[in-house]
Amino acid sequence: MAPKEAKPPKDSGNTVSTPQQDDSLSWMPQGLRDMGLSTFLIVMAAITSRISQLSLAPVYGSIPSSVNHQAAIAASALIGWTTQWYWRPSGGAPVQYLPIWAACAPALTCLSFQFSDSLGLVWGPVVGEFLSCHSLVIPLVYAAAASYDGPDVKQTSSGPLAHLFSSVPSLGLFLALDWMMPEVVSKFIATWSFLNPFNAHLIVALYLALMLTERRAIAVATISIATVLALASPYGNSPISTTILNNTLNSQDWTLLARQWSNTGYLSVLENTNANYRVMRCDHSLLGGEWQLTAQRRNQGWKISESIYAAFHMLEAVRLMDVEPQIPDSEAQALIIGLGIGTAPKAFIEHGINTTIVELDPVVHQLATDYFSLPNKHTPVLTDAIAWVHSQAHPSLPEEDSDGSNATPDPIQVPEIKQYDYIIHDVFTGGAEPLPLFTASFLASLRSLLKPNGVAALNYAGDLTLPLTAKVLNTIDRAFDGHCALYRDSAPPKSSSPSEPVDTFANYIVFCRNALGPVTFRQPTAADFLDSISRRQHLYPRPEFAVEFPLRGKEGAEKEVLRDEEVGEWKREQEESAKRHWGIMRVVMPGRIWGMY
Repeated sequence: MAPKEAKPPKDSGNTVSTPQQDDSLSWMPQGLRDMGLSTFLIVMAAITSRISQLSLAPVYGSIPSSVNHQAAIAASALIGWTTQWYWRPSGGAPVQYLPIWAACAPALTCLSFQFSDSLGLVWGPVVGEFLSCHSLVIPLVYAAAASYDGPDVKQTSSGPLAHLFSSVPSLGLFLALDWMMPEVVSKFIATWSFLNPFNAHLIVALYLALMLTERRAIAVATISIATVLALASPYGNSPISTTILNNTLNSQDWTLLARQWSNTGYLSVLENTNANYRVMRCDHSLLGGEWQLTAQRRNQGWKISESIYAAFHMLEAVRLMDVEPQIPDSEAQALIIGLGIGTAPKAFIEHGINTTIVELDPVVHQLATDYFSLPNKHTPVLTDAIAWVHSQAHPSLPEEDSDGSNATPDPIQVPEIKQYDYIIHDVFTGGAEPLPLFTASFLASLRSLLKPNGVAALNYAGDLTLPLTAKVLNTIDRAFDGHCALYRDSAPPKSSSPSEPVDTFANYIVFCRNALGPVTFRQPTAADFLDSISRRQHLYPRPEFAVEFPLRGKEGAEKEVLRDEEVGEWKREQEESAKRHWGIMRVVMPGRIWGMY
């Protein structure tokens, strides 16, 4: 009797969309190939998570965009992970189309930015993050978990319990990578000038088309969509993208002069062609701006471009503080922590003061030079201010030779600390001041860089009634042994009725002395104004702008200082401050301009 014809096994239906295995990899065990594909998908999901955060930051601010991100991304991963236990369509057709969605998602996300005013800081980030992140992470984690069932699970069981234990590594890997990716992706985008989050999204889509689909039509469609968007979307960085962006901005009386992603986020220089002023933008905040010197303004008596913010000129008043002996400008040394557009540094340089500028972002320094006339006659230190200040305040002793002897002849010379006559501390990021630059340890190191009769000016924006603002100002005051005075950059607003609350949010300037004595200022001369009309109005701190330190003289004030280990405890107040700043920025520039980055 002839043997019966062998029949192929029936498809159990527990398959997932994975690319056809390359014949060149036939030597590799199937389990190892599945593990490699699963790992690739998890890496793409973690990269997508970080790219999404970078995409939202210019429109909603980096801090508001990150609220609840970790919880939401973990929930998305769990949804994708658990779905694959119960749903495995034959052929896995839905996942085949994921590359096309990945190519379209960034454009739809950017479209949602045009409704950021109406969506607000609650629904805006939710909608944007769903489009750019969660709608991709869920299917990616699903496909990764389904692809990696372990080397022998497919042959032994297809039950939920087996899938549960076999796919645990994919979920754990994703959560670990999502925790590590922010710094990696940010540095990568900052290193390559042709990259930005929008293009990075498209690159992810291209990789998915290469690895996830076996259909040529889907791959061609993904490549076509990604190419068109990279070239023509205003959120790309091709010459065509910039032209399209400026055509849109010009209708709103704005022009983009320069833009680049860097280690602090998205940076750009914009000019209002109607009111003739120029600003530098960092994500959803302004680092400064200038009224441009036009022919009409020359006829009105202007001689230079003028700052749009009074606080920057008030910081320059540190040079007017009464000290003994007075330091001639030609002999003075100044240290500036935080550059912005360089209003105060430019004034110091023009006065002939030897000026050192510490700025974290080299692109900020470049834009200040190219578009805000920052003179080259200064010492730039383009690094993290925290590490630099601590290293300058506590220089290391000479290293020992291999035999244990000192590299320098006895007696050992302790490295000398370079000290300054003036220090200006003006830092800002993400819609809130970076708290590590206001801790007691940092301020102590900063004070040690002052000469015995040196003076300092520190800028802090906040609400005077909030505990965090009170604590930061008290930390500054205690760091200088109470030799400080506190000023607003404008007159306190008055309520029109007893029931109407008074806005207590403002820029606060703290002037401090290193030596014992009251904080007083000499009267400025014509030379101090540097031909600036704005300096004549704002340089000298007005007595009516002075305010009391909230905690000075109160019991236990010496303990109310910000310590390094406490910075994370103030996350919630930092979030509230950033949200409030977001609303203020929307008054300075319309939402449509913030959305068209």
